[in-house]
Amino acid sequence: MKNLSYTDQSNFQPKSPSNFSSECWFDDACILDMDYFVKTLSGIKAKGVRADLIGSIITHYASKWLPDIADQKGLTQFEESSPESVTASWMKKRFFVETLVNVLPPEKDSIPCNFLLRLLRTANMVGVDGSYRQELEKRISWQLDQACLKELVIPSFSHTCGTLLDFELVIRLVKRFVSLDNEGAKSGAALVKVAKLVDSYLAEAAVDANLSLDEFVTLAAALPSHARATDDGLYRAIDTYLK
Repeated sequence: MKNLSYTDQSNFQPKSPSNFSSECWFDDACILDMDYFVKTLSGIKAKGVRADLIGSIITHYASKWLPDIADQKGLTQFEESSPESVTASWMKKRFFVETLVNVLPPEKDSIPCNFLLRLLRTANMVGVDGSYRQELEKRISWQLDQACLKELVIPSFSHTCGTLLDFELVIRLVKRFVSLDNEGAKSGAALVKVAKLVDSYLAEAAVDANLSLDEFVTLAAALPSHARATDDGLYRAIDTYLK
């Protein structure tokens, strides 16, 4: 890493995680060698750096080098490198995603929810092991009130799924979030945000002719009655579905 001293802990107190990630970066050798990246990151963690700053490093690194995770798409290191087969590229992405999941800080809210959703989308696309996807779903559920509709609209990559979107995934995320609310781990305001998100998602998914009534009702009813301050969003989704 450049311009980063481990001897002065004050160096790890930037104004914001985003500033930290833009000033603190890994060279190409680290980017191309996953083991070196993990080892370097472990060294930073050992210095007691805050989890949100570790998360900022990870998101900056991933967004810079993997186009499917980047918030703003552009030419990436993988695309700039020498041509390789589709299979090799696919395997590299799978290894990349699994490595990222392994190094995510255990602290809740240390990684932005929308980044986790993009990571899950890529994980589903390249077929990573189920345990990695489950870990991502668990993290996303905890922060679901921070998600935006754009990132939640994840296509289905399963040949057995009849819908265009991964509707079952969203049902799992919402049910897990509601269970956290029932345990008192989430505020009422967070539940209201998720209810608005769900109604917007239902309206988006309702245009799919393959979406069954049972699936629509299951997601709509996954939230408790007190979650919706108004049913206007749900009515709009129902109207779209019936057209």
